[in-house]
Amino acid sequence: MNPTPSPAGRSGRPRPAFLDDCAPTRFRRRLSPFSRLPRTGRIGEVWHLAARHGRYGPVIVDRAPDVDPRGPLKRSYAQWASLVDDLAARLYALGVRPWDRVAVIKRNHLDVALLASAAARIGAVPALITDNHPAETLIVLLRRLERPFLVADRRVLERLALDGEGLARLTEGTACVDAPGPARSGVRAFTDLAGGPAPPVGMREPHEPMVITHTSGTTGTPKLVLHSARSLYSLGLVETERWPVVRLRGNDTVAFCHPYSHQRVITGLLPLTTVGPKLLMLSDPESPAAHALLAEHAPTLVETLPNAFLAWEDLARDPRRPFRDVRLFINSFDAIHTRTVRTFLAATDRRLPVWVQSWSQTEAGAVAIRPYLRGSVRRRGRRPPPTQNLGWPVPGFGKVRAVAPESGDPVPAGQVGLIQFSAPGRCLGYVGEQERHTAKCEGPWWNLGDMAVVGRWGAVRLIDREVDRIPGASALEIEDVLLDRLPQITEVVVLAVRGAHPQPVLSLREGTSLEPGQWRRATADLPTMAAPLRIRWEEFPRTATWKIRRTLLREQLLTGATGVGSGRWT
Repeated sequence: MNPTPSPAGRSGRPRPAFLDDCAPTRFRRRLSPFSRLPRTGRIGEVWHLAARHGRYGPVIVDRAPDVDPRGPLKRSYAQWASLVDDLAARLYALGVRPWDRVAVIKRNHLDVALLASAAARIGAVPALITDNHPAETLIVLLRRLERPFLVADRRVLERLALDGEGLARLTEGTACVDAPGPARSGVRAFTDLAGGPAPPVGMREPHEPMVITHTSGTTGTPKLVLHSARSLYSLGLVETERWPVVRLRGNDTVAFCHPYSHQRVITGLLPLTTVGPKLLMLSDPESPAAHALLAEHAPTLVETLPNAFLAWEDLARDPRRPFRDVRLFINSFDAIHTRTVRTFLAATDRRLPVWVQSWSQTEAGAVAIRPYLRGSVRRRGRRPPPTQNLGWPVPGFGKVRAVAPESGDPVPAGQVGLIQFSAPGRCLGYVGEQERHTAKCEGPWWNLGDMAVVGRWGAVRLIDREVDRIPGASALEIEDVLLDRLPQITEVVVLAVRGAHPQPVLSLREGTSLEPGQWRRATADLPTMAAPLRIRWEEFPRTATWKIRRTLLREQLLTGATGVGSGRWT
């Protein structure tokens, strides 16, 4: 293939027509004259620019990278940039050239994002896919990518169970980051690709496709979301901004624990490598090594998933007190439980710690943001819970409105509607499903698929996903209240069931029980529900972002039952 930028890759794949079906994405350089800007929107140069501008870190991981298993856990930004160069050389030796797609499917680690940076430096388009999907889902996603190069680990290749001919039909070439195993034809060992010359750097233009990630897949096969440097730069403007109190600081120690295949990580690298704090990049929230790093380094800023924070509640009470110096907690993606916020704000010695809840979506970035102090979550079992109010869009950046699902007409303030969002940074499209992307666009407005109330002053109170909605009630509210009133519960999900009462499903802390009288008292003022079903915490089916797959859970526990929502906007 021609190594210079061209309209097509090795397979003759044409460049997409960007947003032909939607209004053009706006691109704004600053939120204010005093804004701190991301140094770049290109993931192919974030580590190199951080190193060039004297950002020292260090950046510490909780286990060695699978692409460099004998390498150190602690490195400077310059050393991580050197590893990116090494990975780019290996990808080039595999045959990757500009405009090729490179699927990365492996165990969660920072090296997923490093592989993305390496592919982007060549001018290829990385597609980051979590490794927790079943084989049939992975095959669907690979087909949508139209014969990408594949970098995977042995566990993923064994799950796919494809012979050399099957892999050749799905991929242009495949490399395994660990031992590929016996009799696996057509798979090259990633270590054997090392030692080649550095490839020419030829990153995509700001408006061109740069990276593919995917949605959580709570209701089925995830959507492959395409972003450019321009769209991600627009999202990064919010995070590098010099906000009072909650801005990122160069002297912070940041603990970051996410699935590294998610768009949030790519956007997160823009402020992190612009400001250059010390980083703890954790790959597994349940890992003892991750817990030990938190205790040793005492982070000042912690960001992870809502359900990972929920799983860390016991860690917040650990005698090592790993969160003793945290000034700022951040949860992205979804609403957080009130009990969880209260637990962590009590776990720090800071006089005035702040919790920031960022309601966000892969396709559009942060939709609404709200800070909490200790006093915000003092009351227990409150209805509606304070964390159900997700806050406001970033002033001067985004706008939200609620519309009637049937007609699309705006509904009055204070009424439940389907939420639409307008802001810079919206994705370019869905790979292999562009008609689905088109259906969610209405000029500059993007349909989030969530039911919520927009108040008179613009604050958003989330009700439920449209596909999971409960008529006349809110599963999110019920779940939050139950966690607050019944501390022995470690997880609870209320499932909508067509033609029947909502079905609560819960897990309990080991060694505890839930008496019928306790349940009756806790639910006395809540909507009528079926008797609760109890399962183990690990039996809840989860996505890579630890969201509960409610549709699958309903299918597993309630044979023949269906939900109430249409799922039209998922």
